This record gives sequence, structure tokens and C-alpha cells, in this order.
Amino acid sequence: MAQIAHLEAFTRLLRTRAVEAGWIGSNDRHRVWERHVLDSLRALACLPPGPTDAADIGSGAGLPGIPVAIARPDLRIYLIEPKLRKVAFLEFAVEQLELANVTVLPQAARSVTRQVKVATARALAGPAEAWAIGGTLLEPEGQLIYFAGRSWSERDAQALRAVGVSCAICSRPRFAWHGPLVIMGRSTA
Repeated sequence: MAQIAHLEAFTRLLRTRAVEAGWIGSNDRHRVWERHVLDSLRALACLPPGPTDAADIGSGAGLPGIPVAIARPDLRIYLIEPKLRKVAFLEFAVEQLELANVTVLPQAARSVTRQVKVATARALAGPAEAWAIGGTLLEPEGQLIYFAGRSWSERDAQALRAVGVSCAICSRPRFAWHGPLVIMGRSTA
């Protein structure tokens, strides 16, 4: 299957270039597939069906954006990353993997004017800050898929609800290093 080959090729890029650059810890070099690529693919369960525009905020080494783009070629994915060295890596990876459905936006998320139906945030910021950044990119009914850390609690959910953000757990953690995936959106009530 071409998608598996692309995911494996991306894993090789992460093991070499991203580890060497320090964007992935050297201790994770031999766990890139499980800890980063498969973790990124958890977002698939939370994405809406059918073609749509999506953004990966603070894409860094392309996680989760590139694995999601490989698995869901019907999505148009914008990798948003302000740091030029990371942008160069993302552009190289997109070119090497021939990902026609991916565009790299070399800018801070707060300066992006494009709106999308869904965005992802992995290792970006705490829940409230991730929403403050991601919420500006979303269409009115859009959703942010937030890769919460292991410390996620009902307090986090209550704090978001208090500022008008709905949230629900989309995917529970599967491994000790995972937190849940939380879908955030604007409250309609």
C-alpha cells in the first residue's frame, strides 16, 4: 500500500533529519514510528468525513499534519510553522513524499488569514492557549483537535467551557505517554 510506504519514508526522514536537528529527542530515534507517527494518526478518528481544508498549527517536524495528509489524501492540509529551519524541513518532506494535498505556510498561526473546518494542535501549548491560537483559524463551526497531555483533567474542560469553548474527548489514551485527543469548538449555547 502506497500510504504505508509514504509513512515509512516520512519516519526515516524524522529519524535522520528531525532527530539531528533536535526536534525529536535522540531517545525517540528508535520509537519514532510508535511515539510520533502512530500517535499522529490517532487524529483520524476525530476528523470529519469527506474532503475539507485542515491546518496543523505549529507543525514543527510535520506532526501530526504529514501523517494525516498521507492517510487522508482527500484533505487539503496547511502546515503552519513560523521557524524557518522547520519550514525548510517541511518543504523538503512534502517534496520528497510528493504530497500534492499539503501546503506549507511559513508564518505564525496568529497571522494566518485563511480559515479551515478543522485544525490540529500537538505539542503546541496548554489547552486555553492552543484554543486562543487555533480558534482564530477556524470557520464558525470549525473544530480544533487538541493532543492533550497526560495531565488533562476535568478542570481543563471546565476552564474552557467558562470561556465559551465546548470540548469533548474524541480518543482516549492508548499508551502511557498519551493524553486524550480533545475536540474543541465554539459553544453554541
